[in-house]
Amino acid sequence: MAERGVDQQEEKKSYGSVFVIGVALLVALSLWAYLDDNFARRPWKGIQARFFRLDYSKAQAAYAEEDKKLQADSKYQELSKNLAERQLSLSNGDLGRKLKALESEEKQATIKFQEIDQKVKDVKSELEEAWYEHDHAVQQKRDPKPYLEEIAELDKRKAQLDKQLEPARARREQIREEIKKIRSSTKDIEDELGKLTAERDKWIRVMENVVLKLGPVSFCCKIPKIQQVSLEEFDRNRFDQPIARVDRCQTCHLAINRPGFEKEANPFKTHPRREILLADSAHPPDKFGCTGCHEGQGVAVNSVSQAHGDVHLWEFPLLRGVKAQSSCTSCHLDVQKFAEDVPLLAEGQRLFEQIGCTGCHLVKGYENIPKIAPSLLKISAKVEPSWMVRWIENPHKFRPRTRMPNFDLKQDDAIAIASFIWSQSKEESDKWTQAHPLPAGFRDGDQNQVAKGKKLVESIGCKGCHGFAEGEFSTPLGKEKDLVPNLKDVAAKVGPQWVYHWIKNPRGFSPDTRMPSLRLSDDEATAITTYLMTLGNKLDAIAGIQEKFADPKNIKRGESLVRRWGCFGCHDIKGMEKESRIGAELSTFGSKPKEELFFGNRTDIKETWDDWTYSKLKTPRIYATERIEQLMPQFDLADDDIKALRILLGGFRERKVGQRYQADQGLRVLQVVEGRRLMQQYNCVGCHEIEKRGGFIRKYYQENVTLAPPVLNGEGEKVQSSWFFSFLKAPIPIRPWLEIRMPTFGFSDDHANQLVSYFNGLSKVEIPYAYIDDKKIPPDHIEAAKQLVSKDYFNCFSCHQQGERKPEGPVEGWAPDLTLARQRLNPNWILKWLKDPQKVQPGTKMPSFYPGGPDDILAGKEDLQIEALRDYLMSIGRGTATPAPAAAAAVAKAKPVKQ
Repeated sequence: MAERGVDQQEEKKSYGSVFVIGVALLVALSLWAYLDDNFARRPWKGIQARFFRLDYSKAQAAYAEEDKKLQADSKYQELSKNLAERQLSLSNGDLGRKLKALESEEKQATIKFQEIDQKVKDVKSELEEAWYEHDHAVQQKRDPKPYLEEIAELDKRKAQLDKQLEPARARREQIREEIKKIRSSTKDIEDELGKLTAERDKWIRVMENVVLKLGPVSFCCKIPKIQQVSLEEFDRNRFDQPIARVDRCQTCHLAINRPGFEKEANPFKTHPRREILLADSAHPPDKFGCTGCHEGQGVAVNSVSQAHGDVHLWEFPLLRGVKAQSSCTSCHLDVQKFAEDVPLLAEGQRLFEQIGCTGCHLVKGYENIPKIAPSLLKISAKVEPSWMVRWIENPHKFRPRTRMPNFDLKQDDAIAIASFIWSQSKEESDKWTQAHPLPAGFRDGDQNQVAKGKKLVESIGCKGCHGFAEGEFSTPLGKEKDLVPNLKDVAAKVGPQWVYHWIKNPRGFSPDTRMPSLRLSDDEATAITTYLMTLGNKLDAIAGIQEKFADPKNIKRGESLVRRWGCFGCHDIKGMEKESRIGAELSTFGSKPKEELFFGNRTDIKETWDDWTYSKLKTPRIYATERIEQLMPQFDLADDDIKALRILLGGFRERKVGQRYQADQGLRVLQVVEGRRLMQQYNCVGCHEIEKRGGFIRKYYQENVTLAPPVLNGEGEKVQSSWFFSFLKAPIPIRPWLEIRMPTFGFSDDHANQLVSYFNGLSKVEIPYAYIDDKKIPPDHIEAAKQLVSKDYFNCFSCHQQGERKPEGPVEGWAPDLTLARQRLNPNWILKWLKDPQKVQPGTKMPSFYPGGPDDILAGKEDLQIEALRDYLMSIGRGTATPAPAAAAAVAKAKPVKQ
């Protein structure tokens, strides 16, 4: 019978296949969703799973290796055997039976003690009740006598129980001690074994850390999860408000701060120099993350390219390899102290400061770098006019390693520039020339004088800065530049009149020069001048050069060219004192996207910041077009130097890191940075090793380095600041037998103090002063020290000068005058020096007398002997003043270098 409204044909149809297909689609989509969510869209989960398996397998292998070593260890085998025997005895042997008996007895003793103890507690409770009733009766004026009798009876019961309680307690403790003694024998073996197996068993914990435990069952590996570090107030937004940075790099880079993965490929590789760079005192990843140094898109985990910031328009792509060094300047004011870890950045900074970049470009933090090139205020008194034109035209032709760049000028332009500079300097130059005639004793080509001058140049310290032959140089700047000019062709440039007065008193010619005075006598200056005039030959004069220099058109055109090329950025030129830098500011150059860089018509250069910067430094005018001119000159830098500069430029970013993440930028750090710049400007490292760098002149003293200038590592800790200040102002001979001389630089008070603060900062000197209270020096110390320094013991004065008294033996074995120690040396440093000279200054010829001091002085107490020697050194210089040579004092009054 048909039902109304029901289609019987439709009811007879089967939809089973539709449901089967639907279920299949649902299963497929669910599977796809799972795979997409866990693998396609979250590749980090697979990376973590691979790492967990790697970690487990390495731990398993390490465990097996350590276990193999233990199995071959006889001590381990013996302890294991003893432990097994003892455990067997405890379980089934005599010890076990004895232990069970004692445990049973201890149980009974404990019950007995607790029963008596409970009775004592009950009596105490009854006593409290009785005393309460007694006090209540007294308050109600009733007779308390019955209560007193009850109290007395309870006291008697308590006394009897106390007599039983103490023996019961003692018996229980005795049994427990016996049990402990039996068990401790096993524990001692277990502790000894624990020490032997510690290295092996730590790998068990590593394996347990990567497995998932479900009750008694373990699965490899544990469930992956995002590893996130939140850096509060690390960045600042466009409104200069502090904002947090989220860093998830360690979601994939799980071994970044773990040893043992150094040879693995990324992302499972241990960070290079992990112990130094990721230490708690440096950049612990859980506090600093990774992107603070390496950039990238720290929050992204959906793909490697996104996480590394290799996506369109992301402004901070991952800094790979050495490029990460550029980030150091964001937090560290003093990057030179980390030169071992950031060599390219440190070298790039030295190049940037000393090659003249700041003459054209303004950069925050480098605003006060002084001009690097000589003053041109009296240039016409110094150089030959034809030489000047050729030098301006192409300085690299005359001196390939010069810092002066090549502007690729035509000779007409070079003549115009030289004409202007010559005209500006003519008045001052003529006055100086008239006031400084050539000495009458000068004889050009006198061979005796030439030989004498050559010997002086090679002995008094000139080679600390200058080279005098092809390929000879002292302080290198980068790979292919000299900090100070080579003088092999100096006669082609200057005449004897200028040379003589220049080396006699450099600041008499140029008050701002860094060239120091070597306090030359007239005869010495004449000899050196005669020698220098043999180095090189005069060039052929340019036809009509004087007329061209006097041509007003040339002078006027030269002025416009000087302004155009920015010569005043490096040189002092009359009338150009207030000119501003001609180059673009570079304070945020490292943050520039490629869209802001001009590639000109070049299609052969990859459009990246790195490639643009490299090509710009390699060939500065490579992007010039017919319409757009490029002014930057050619420096001819080596590839390594370009890469170093590129690292530094990459650190010039528009970035403000939160204060809590910045390294110390206090006064001491600032003093070190500024003092180091001053030290480098005066080329102190030409003669002295400072911060384990420099001492380039020592290559000329390989046969006997004791005749070379001293190493100044740790000088701030070594010498007294007041003496150091005076010495820098007016040097005195400390090692009079040396032919090489400490020059007089004519430092201003500010500069001398800056250098003292620099050395103190390097040595972390807290109190830069020393006071010697002679009244507190024990007399027996002086007598003991006199014996120690005598020929019978240490024979100190066989090497050390004492006032006017010279040591015995060859001069290469002589040591500084000890009568200067009171004024010169820090008393605390003397103690450190005497204890271990090699530790303070590796390679010193000073012998080490301790440990191993004599037993018959000050009862053989070495600390007292060392203090006695210190006290004696402080006493023998009592009343000794520090003389200041007249010549040094005169030069010191000269105008200080501008800073």
